[in-house]
Parts: sequence; C-alpha cells; structure tokens
Amino acid sequence: MAYTLLKHGRIFTNTSGNIGISSALVLPLLVLSLGLGVDYGYLTLQKREMQGIADLTAIVAASDLANVESAALDHFKTNGLDLALETKGGLIRADGKVIPDDLSALKNGIVTIVKGRYVPDPALSTGQRFIPNATPADAAQVLIEKQGTLHLAAMFSAPPTMSAMGTAASTKLAAFSIGSRLASLNGGILNQLLGQMLGTTISLKVMDYQALVDADINVQPFLKSVATRLNLTAATYDDVLKANLTMPQLLASMQAVQGLASTATSALKALETASHNNKKTFTLSQILNIDPKKGLKVDAGSNWQMKISALDIVSTAAALANGKNQISLAAVAGLPGIASASVKLAIGEPPVTTPAHRLGAPGSAVRTAQTRLAIEVNIDGLSLLAGLKIKLPIYVEVAYAEGKLADIRCYGGSNTNASVSIDTVPGVAEVAIGTVDPSVLSDFSDDARVEKARIVDSALLRIDGIAHLETKNMQPQRLTFSPSEVAANAVKTVSTKDILTSTTQTLLNNLDVDIQVLFLTLGSPKLVQAALAQTLGAVTPAIDTLLYNVLLAVGVRVGEADVRVTGVNCLQPVLVQ
Repeated sequence: MAYTLLKHGRIFTNTSGNIGISSALVLPLLVLSLGLGVDYGYLTLQKREMQGIADLTAIVAASDLANVESAALDHFKTNGLDLALETKGGLIRADGKVIPDDLSALKNGIVTIVKGRYVPDPALSTGQRFIPNATPADAAQVLIEKQGTLHLAAMFSAPPTMSAMGTAASTKLAAFSIGSRLASLNGGILNQLLGQMLGTTISLKVMDYQALVDADINVQPFLKSVATRLNLTAATYDDVLKANLTMPQLLASMQAVQGLASTATSALKALETASHNNKKTFTLSQILNIDPKKGLKVDAGSNWQMKISALDIVSTAAALANGKNQISLAAVAGLPGIASASVKLAIGEPPVTTPAHRLGAPGSAVRTAQTRLAIEVNIDGLSLLAGLKIKLPIYVEVAYAEGKLADIRCYGGSNTNASVSIDTVPGVAEVAIGTVDPSVLSDFSDDARVEKARIVDSALLRIDGIAHLETKNMQPQRLTFSPSEVAANAVKTVSTKDILTSTTQTLLNNLDVDIQVLFLTLGSPKLVQAALAQTLGAVTPAIDTLLYNVLLAVGVRVGEADVRVTGVNCLQPVLVQ
C-alpha cells in the first residue's frame, strides 16, 4: 500500500513531460498567428499591386479622355489583366464580354473611371482638387474594387473587399505677367527717368519706346543668350537667373534674340551704348520666375513658351540697377501749360518669390513693386489773377498689385489649345494734393503723412489746399483669356471700384482750399476759386501724362493692373493623387 501511494505521488511531482504538453497546446496558436500574419502580408501585397494598376490605368485614361473605355480595355488586354470595366452597358472584360454577375467580377476586380478636371491649387485640400464630371475634362480618376484572397484566415472570416484609387491629370503651365503697357508715351519723361536710373543720358524718341513696348522677348532664347554672354557652360536656367548681370550685358543679350523689329534692336543698342559704363549688377531672378523649368539645362531646350515686353525688362532692370536710391528729377519740361515739374520717385524692394513675370502652375502668383511718387508741378499763371504762379504738389502711393493663376483649361487638339484664368487685385492707390516729408518717401516701413500745402503764395493772395483720394478693391477679379486671346498676347485690365479716368480731375473735384485775399481788387474768394479751377482744369491732361509716364517707367498704374498671358502648355498626364 505504501509503495503504491509513493508511486502515485511521483505522478504529480514528475515534470519531465511539461515541454511536450505545452508545445502541443501552444503550437496551434502559433500556426494560426503565423497564418494570419502571412494573410495580412499577402493582403498588403495585393493592395500594393492594385494601387499600381490603378495609377497606370489613370495615366492611360487621362492620355485619351475622348476614348477612356476603349483605352482602358486595351490596357487590360495588353497587360493580361482580368479586370471588369464598369460602363453604361454593364461590366465588360478586356475581351469584350459582358459579365452579368457583380459578385463574380468582384473576385478579379471591378474598375470605375470618372472623367473630370483637376485644379492643382495649393489653397485647396487634396481631396477637393479633382472635380468629377467637370468640363472640359483634363483628368481621370480610377477606382479598383476587388475581393482579397485569404488562406488560413478564410476559415474564420469572409475575404475583405479592397480598393485602390489613382488620379492622373495633364500637367498645365502658363506664362503670365502683371504690370503696365500704356500706349500714351512721353519720350522726354522716360529718357530722364531711365537716364537717372542708369546714371547716363538717354535720347530715345517716342517711336523707340513704342517699339520696345511692342517687342516681345522670347524668354528661352533670351536666357540662352545671357548664358553665352556670361560664359556659363552646362548651366541650368536657375544658374542663369541667379547669375550677376550688368545692364550692358542684359541689353546685348536682348539684341541677340531673333525676331525683333529693327527699331527695337536699334533702341536697345542705343541704351547699351549709353549705359556702357554702368557696372552695377542685378539678377534676372528678380525679374522673372520659371520654377517648373529652372532645373533644366539651358542647351537642352524645353516645350514651354514665355514672352516679356522689352520695355518691361529694361525698366525693371534699370530700377534694380539703381539699387535703393531715390530717383529725383529737378526739372521736367515740355508739357503743355506746365512751366516745370520736379519728380521724386521711390521704388520698394521687388518681391523675392513673386516677381512681375512668371511661368507656373495654378496657384502661382505675380506682384508689382510698391511705389511712392511726389511731384511738384509749377504752372505758369493763375488765370484772371495777374499771372500768379501755382505750385501744385501731388503725392501718389501705389501698393503692390497681385495676379494669381487660378485655372488652366485644356481643350485638346494641341498642347496650346487652352484658356487661362487669373484672379487679379489691383494695387491700393492713394493719390493726394499736399506735401509729404521727403525723408519718409523711401522708407516703406513708415506711412507717409500728407499735409495741407501752400499752392499760391504772394503778397496779393494765399491759397492752401489739400485733397485726398484712396481707391480700394481688395476682392480679386477674375480675368479669363480664351485660346485666341492667349495666342494674341492680349492685355486685360482690372481697375479699382473708383476708376480714375483722370487722376488730376478727380483730385481737383475733392480739393479743399483756404483762400486769403489780401487785396480786395482781386475779387471775392469765390471768384478766386473759380479762376483756380479754370487754370488747373486746363493743365489736367498734361499732369495726367506726367503721372502715368513716370509710373510707366516702373511698371505700375494708379488703381489699375494690366495682366497678360504669354504662353500656355498642356503636357502629358502625370499622377496627381
């Protein structure tokens, strides 16, 4: 009996078989976990393969939007893909057969293609950039739904339905600019302004300036000419844009661009000769931005177009070469009814990343520079009042105007058959009759305060006056250029809500004057005010010409913005989402 109990006690104390028993219990769980892990990895692999197919199919569909179904089915057939395409007539396989059963088709995969438009605006979230069924279509979105394949896990659950989506759209670029292309030119004023900015004397005629306005410089050969002039070998466009350049080198490079009229070439040559001693440098990156193409080699060429008015390049470069110096003209003459005029012009720092000329995709922006202008106009005599002289101080401040490339619509047939939309905000303009502190004129970090000015000061009569006009329109206005307008390099203008048809006349209508008649023989203040209005009214066209031509030299207008599209390109589709 004792032996038996001892024997049975050892049964409970003997542990020699525990490993085998534990292994037998745990092994099924290990096998199950391993099987589930394999299934999960296999599902991930299937998902990755589906995504690749969706992406390639989206590119194929976007390349032939007029025939997306046949293009997709050919793609399936060529690559041996047993997928079903959802059409209005039902589910169709690559061999053209209709599949009546959605469940059976789901095992191999069902493909749905939606045409639409893609707007690559950074201001929109990624999910909002594709607009389904929008016209004209320039993008395709492909959705693949397929029943996943399971092995061990199939004993516990049904196979999951997986999906993958790919979106492809045409790459769309446009070249556009914001600034001024005024037709009413005054050669004398422009000669003085450009001459002072370049530190020389210029004697171009109005027809020369008109030729520079009308001459468009093709940017690609121009940058290649600059690279040659600067001995930049194997250079990219970005290298050329960042290289230091003098005004004579710029003007010589512009002349080398083919297709310019002889009048424009002669004007550029005259400017080069006049500025041959100017050694101040600047970079073309301060004038134009071609981000999408900046990494390309200059010698490789590229399938994009961009043009800039020759006068725009010259005037902007002259302002850059002038540095931060205030431009002062002591005497501007030759305007009807005006004895003389003095000009002080200050140009703000050009925008670093948004110069006035740009090649880019939707979302790109361009800006003009801030500008301050103080003019004192001396008028020969006050009508009906013994020929008293009038000094009329005018102050103009123009904040930057901005244009944002909002949309490019590709219509097919050719890569340039597209319309371009630009949202434009003209610069906030402040125009005043009054005096400002000259020390504040070039300090754009400080506001310039306009104070009442002494317009007439004599022993007979004193007239103090002030007028102020501020034009605002902070909401963007959309300008849309049709394919024909793009091809013609059409210029469109956005104005502030208060359109300044005559800046001076608008100011005079708001002029607040204090009149002190020191001798009664001159008549009543009302008579004096009427005589003042008559005298100033006679010279308003001349003052407007002075204002607009001075601002033309730096590419801005009062309360207006001129926008031009100089090239558009719809390239091969690429994945966008």
